Amino acid sequence: MLLHGAWRSFAGGAKEVTLEASTLREALDALAERHPSLKERLRDEHGKLRPHLALFVNDEDARLLGWENARLREGDIVHVIPALSGG
Repeated sequence: MLLHGAWRSFAGGAKEVTLEASTLREALDALAERHPSLKERLRDEHGKLRPHLALFVNDEDARLLGWENARLREGDIVHVIPALSGG
C-alpha cells in the first residue's frame, strides 16, 4: 500500500506498507492493525469506510472494482489518498 499526503503522518511517516491480503477489506484491516491511529480515520463508528477516502488499486478507482470486496493479486499497489474538496 502506498500512503499519500496526510495518511503518512497517521502511519508514523510510512510511505509504503507491504501487506498480504486477498481483498481490499483485508488490506485495510491489516493496515489499521499495523498502524492503529489509522483505524478511526479509515472507518466511522459504524465500521463503514469514510467518504473522504480515495482508494485505487494500481490505477483503477476501487469503487469501480467492488470497493472493499475488490480482489487483490500479488504485486497490486493500493493507493490510499486523502480526497480533496473545495472550489
